[in-house]
Amino acid sequence: MVSITASYTVIPRESTPQGFLWLSDLDQVARFRHTPTIYIYKPKQNPENAIETLKNSLSRILVYYYPMAGRLFYTEGGRLELNLNAKGAILLEAESNKSIHDYGDFSPSDSTRELAPLFDYNGVIEEIPLFAVQLTRFKNNEGFAIGVSFSHILSDGLGAIRMMNSWAKIARGETLEDNELPFFDRTLLKFSHTPLAPRFEHMELKPLPLILGRQDANEEGEKKTSATLLRLSPEQVDKLKKKANGNGNENDILAMKNKGSRGFSRYEVISAHIWKSASRARELEENQESVVRFIVEIRNRIIPNLPENYFGNALIQTATKGLIGEIRSKPLGYVAQKIREAAEIVTDELIRSQIDVIRGFQHLDDARALYLGDEGKNIPFLGNPNFRINSWMSMPLYEADFGWGKPAYFGIARLYPHDRAFILLTPDGDGSILVCLHFQIAHLELFKKFFYEDI
Repeated sequence: MVSITASYTVIPRESTPQGFLWLSDLDQVARFRHTPTIYIYKPKQNPENAIETLKNSLSRILVYYYPMAGRLFYTEGGRLELNLNAKGAILLEAESNKSIHDYGDFSPSDSTRELAPLFDYNGVIEEIPLFAVQLTRFKNNEGFAIGVSFSHILSDGLGAIRMMNSWAKIARGETLEDNELPFFDRTLLKFSHTPLAPRFEHMELKPLPLILGRQDANEEGEKKTSATLLRLSPEQVDKLKKKANGNGNENDILAMKNKGSRGFSRYEVISAHIWKSASRARELEENQESVVRFIVEIRNRIIPNLPENYFGNALIQTATKGLIGEIRSKPLGYVAQKIREAAEIVTDELIRSQIDVIRGFQHLDDARALYLGDEGKNIPFLGNPNFRINSWMSMPLYEADFGWGKPAYFGIARLYPHDRAFILLTPDGDGSILVCLHFQIAHLELFKKFFYEDI
């Protein structure tokens, strides 16, 4: 159990711009609720002034990242905007009655969820802070957690991680460089053309397949999930890549080169392996359709490119589908190719078309339902027979050194109610991969069996 011992409202140390910040259509369909993550620190000496360090440096970083101190409000049609009123962020101080070892590997659970700030979403939206942090000390001074609850409306994960790393840099007494300062102007994604012109099928936004013979997803939605951390060594990742690329067979490699194909990436082969493992573990009929949704970062895909330090949601959803029978039986490279093709279709034209789809809804709640899956009431279920996969491998997750050393662990704090996976690097820096898997308990052991089979 975690007990909150103190709560502070932290405002920017200096005056910041006032007024309202227009939020893009991609911000509108981001997850309204906060994304809770945790950093675990194991310093050689437990710093007694940790809360003061966080408080002082948070007030400084909010001068640069002033939208995080604001509040959201609704306008006509369910559209969100941001009031730059500097009401502040929340900093909590807490103690756990558990030792650091009692949390095991910190895989998402009810226990880890207590390590990040919780919110009551039944209140008035204008009063809900957009950014909150919780410093939790473990029993016996064995280390502590910094839990972060960050409203996804503010930015995507890359923007959030860059902010955390900049905050840590300030806490160490260093100065931010010009190229580290955030760029807030979302009007780069404010397209003026009319009428709206979606130009693609947009399979990623269409209703998801149900289990054959079912009229709805209610039965699957009621099934419990559990989370586990699955580690892949560099050797295991290399083995998957060789399997996907023809097992290193010279004829297969030559054939790929002649077709102009490049070798599959880590993300492509690991995602394909996850999909195959899930398809085998669920034991569904061979002609059952399955859709995998994932997101693609678009800072360098939209034309003109967004600034590298763009602080906002620069993500587009994409998807691929297949029959369970073919996903189970076809080679890994066949499935990896499906993942690749779903990412490669995300061009400037598709991005603009998908934004036009969002703009075409009379009320944005309907657009959010398409994007978010079962993140709220009356929203379609995204789990079995489907899947969602997120990659965090390109993000600098372990640079948040507040003066106590780099984190020993970073991860999601909450358990998701549907099947999904997050792929990230381990803090070791040796190329090992961590798959944070949320999966129906009834099929979890079979998934793990198939996941590690033959690698």
